[in-house]
Amino acid sequence: MLSLFLLSLKRIATGAALGYACLTAALPASASEVQGKYLATGAQANPPFPFLQGANLTQADGAWDFYQQNMGAAMSAWAQTEIKQPAGTTLFYPFSGPDFVTAAHLFPQASRFVMVAMQAAGEPSVLSGMTAGRSQNFQAKFLREWMKFSRLAFFRTDDLNEDQRDKHAQIGVTTILITFALYMGYDVNAVYPIALDPKSGQFIQTTGDWQSVRLVMSKGGKPVTLDYVSLDLSDSHLSQTEPMRAWLERESRNPVLLKAASHLLQETYFSVLRDILVANANMVVQDETGLNYTYLSQIGPVDLYGGFLYPHELFNRKKQESLGQAYKDSKNVKPLPFAFSYNKTTERRSVQIVRRAD
Repeated sequence: MLSLFLLSLKRIATGAALGYACLTAALPASASEVQGKYLATGAQANPPFPFLQGANLTQADGAWDFYQQNMGAAMSAWAQTEIKQPAGTTLFYPFSGPDFVTAAHLFPQASRFVMVAMQAAGEPSVLSGMTAGRSQNFQAKFLREWMKFSRLAFFRTDDLNEDQRDKHAQIGVTTILITFALYMGYDVNAVYPIALDPKSGQFIQTTGDWQSVRLVMSKGGKPVTLDYVSLDLSDSHLSQTEPMRAWLERESRNPVLLKAASHLLQETYFSVLRDILVANANMVVQDETGLNYTYLSQIGPVDLYGGFLYPHELFNRKKQESLGQAYKDSKNVKPLPFAFSYNKTTERRSVQIVRRAD
């Protein structure tokens, strides 16, 4: 895994030098210029950044600027012309992990984000309640994870799971979600745990465990909600939870984002969610790890971006053979000016967009 990580960094550095020169004329604003406010009150109108301090915060700002210059800015510009979703959209993002930043770049007009992943959300971290030693360990680990994401643009499941086990640093998904929101310019006005209400079939505020969480936010004067739901999306679990399947069916009628999903939807034991998405999604934006092309094309005509030869070396090379053939056969594959998922080299990074046929 270490050699793969180093190889990924080398490829990204090469891409930054060669593939993004066109961005230098219009670089995004620096982190300090756009940062949102966290739980602001009248007594503390602009509180300091909540999870990193001093030199750690300076390094985090630099990592964020690197990500924006090499991936984020190009992703935002591309989304304006290729996705073009109206204001008020709800985005559904299964297998998301805490990757709010990609969702916000691709769907900046969304008023609601629904993200689903296995890991429990956890309570947001509070530096003021930590001992000096724990604060130091927390910030050092958080900064390492933050800098890794700035170069890879995805989270490794093993890292997220290890964070859950580490009771000393104890970062947690909620802390990462808040950090992304602040760096993207959202004010985070409230954070609280949520759970599925069996009567309404909706997620509502709870006083229970922080398995799932809601961020009540605003940006440019407009309210925005981010729901992160901790849920096992495998067939073995969904087959036993009818209320959750009904909730998934409702949420899947919105635009869907699939990224760095480890090809899980191409496995037979994720067929329940796969069938829900194919039956309901009005739009899917994905990389090659999402729906198998055979199923994706059942939704409607598929627009292909970038290039696809075969999956990342971590996965079975026979995955998505139908997608590889579609890229070979297509006369209208469009360029993709940013690295999106596991594959970073220009000829292998890919995105597919499908809109439901009328």
